[in-house]
Amino acid sequence: MALKSRDWTPAIQDAFLHHLAESANVREAARRIRRSPTTCYARRKLDPAFAEAWDATLEAAADVVLEAEAVRRAVTGVEKPVFFGGQKIGAVREYSDVLLIFLLKSWKPDKYKERREIVHAGSLALLKKIERIGQMSPDELAAFLEEAESYINGLSTEGRA
Repeated sequence: MALKSRDWTPAIQDAFLHHLAESANVREAARRIRRSPTTCYARRKLDPAFAEAWDATLEAAADVVLEAEAVRRAVTGVEKPVFFGGQKIGAVREYSDVLLIFLLKSWKPDKYKERREIVHAGSLALLKKIERIGQMSPDELAAFLEEAESYINGLSTEGRA
């Protein structure tokens, strides 16, 4: 079924974008304008300017709506009911450590970034010889293997000292 232009007016489009900005949720924005998400996506496909406005609205909503919700869940927490014997007997506040970690990594990347350290304790001369291993004569290969074995044995005795 083709989307009729009278079914989608500038006012409806503006209302959709407004609700999308408030919720960051296409299904919720569509529900609020009494249209299906499929209709909204079809309109998006037909109108490049609307698609661009949609993307910009979702980008802004990610900053305003989603980030604020992540902060709330990480810092303030969410109250969850506790039931016993089918009856609600209280509530507990749960916090999201994972969201807090992501927020800290996002806001202070230098301080909270993943750190990986690569340490090279090998001999550069041996590594250069490994690059030439296919071109070595049998005598050179035997000498290289003897040198490598000596080097490895030296490392294992250093570890014990």
